[in-house]
Amino acid sequence: MEVSAEAAGFVRERGGCLWVWAAYPRLCCAGSPAWMHAGVSPPAGLTGFRLLGSPADTAGLQLFFKGLAGRQPQTLQVALHGRRRPAVEAYWDGCLMAMA
Repeated sequence: MEVSAEAAGFVRERGGCLWVWAAYPRLCCAGSPAWMHAGVSPPAGLTGFRLLGSPADTAGLQLFFKGLAGRQPQTLQVALHGRRRPAVEAYWDGCLMAMA
């Protein structure tokens, strides 16, 4: 797991908890890949998150993860995106799409 210093600081300023999940688009054609999502608050209507790693492994954050069918990436990366409205982004082995 890799969490950038900027993303870790952003999450700590907002309580220190990070939720990361993969989800298929609601309205799309069949065969579309799942996209990675991340937030500093739990997403409405989703359950089944599990605590991933220890705070030492996750830059001092509590990281809750929900993958696809219980799978997880070899490398989960978290970075900060945007300057005007910064937000955390998660990458499954370097991609915004979950490569399961």
